[in-house]
Amino acid sequence: MLNENQQSPDRPVAETSRMSISKLFLTLLLCVAVSMLAAAQERYTVNRPVFVPFKGELSEYVPQHVIPIQWETDYESARQRAESASRTLLIYLYAENGQEIPEALETVPVISACQRFDTVVLDDDFVRAGLSWCVLLKLPMDAKITGEDGTEQSIYSLPGFEHMVEHPGLIMIDYANRDTPYYGEVVGILPFLEGECPTAEQATTFLYLPPGTLTQRTLTYAVRIHPDRPLSGDGIPAPIVVQLATEHALYQAERGILGHQNFSARSYRAKEVLGGGMPAEICAQSRSGLGLFEGAIACMRAWRYSSAHWSIARRSHTYYGYDMVRGKNGAWYAVGFFIN
Repeated sequence: MLNENQQSPDRPVAETSRMSISKLFLTLLLCVAVSMLAAAQERYTVNRPVFVPFKGELSEYVPQHVIPIQWETDYESARQRAESASRTLLIYLYAENGQEIPEALETVPVISACQRFDTVVLDDDFVRAGLSWCVLLKLPMDAKITGEDGTEQSIYSLPGFEHMVEHPGLIMIDYANRDTPYYGEVVGILPFLEGECPTAEQATTFLYLPPGTLTQRTLTYAVRIHPDRPLSGDGIPAPIVVQLATEHALYQAERGILGHQNFSARSYRAKEVLGGGMPAEICAQSRSGLGLFEGAIACMRAWRYSSAHWSIARRSHTYYGYDMVRGKNGAWYAVGFFIN
């Protein structure tokens, strides 16, 4: 007979068992969380960073808008119209049955991606509002243009179009900002990689990016559509801060090194122009051989997996600047510079 001050020998065993079950449950919960994060980051490496695209039957989709979007179909005519009106030229390169599809994409569902984009994404109110600021041009992927020598060439041979890596998708050419070094140049790409079109939210983000060069806007896009919603690309892209990010990205790319060299000098220049503030900086390097769009996504992923860099990237800053430069080694060197 046990008195009230004595314990049953089975009680510690039971408690130990319960503790083991609790630890096992917590371990399983942690594994599930890590798997979900890994899955989200994996989706982020292609064209699915925020939401899974529309997967239902397109025939079941009920459109909101009856009036179709009016697209021009002649490249030179659309270009001249955008130039004369000082507007952005937005080109949609699409795939459909009967076209010549690059051999590398023959097994990729690029046609269905374009069908989803036409049916669902272009039916979104915010996307349509963003399109209203542009001259719209829709061309098939196998469209030909006449080169300076009078010969027909692939549309992808135009300067800047090579970053689409022969995929369907959206291209922006800036004819709205005349007194800038990027006037008349490609300033935005949104390729439909892996046979996935962007979501309406991603397309809206792309359409509303602030003015800048192709590399600046592509990296800013990668930041803004990251699934964890960092805030570092939501401030004011002050020219001096953007310039410092560009200069340091170029410095790293030319030398093939990653680091925060001469950070104090950059900080001094920024504070001198802006009248003070607290500077911060993040740097990243992609692996060699990636295209521009994938390189931007890879650099953002690198920041997310670095606690020190993520603590800066996730926060809101008064002024920000993002840019990236490809090095001679084929890697992209990305920089985010901030002032608060």
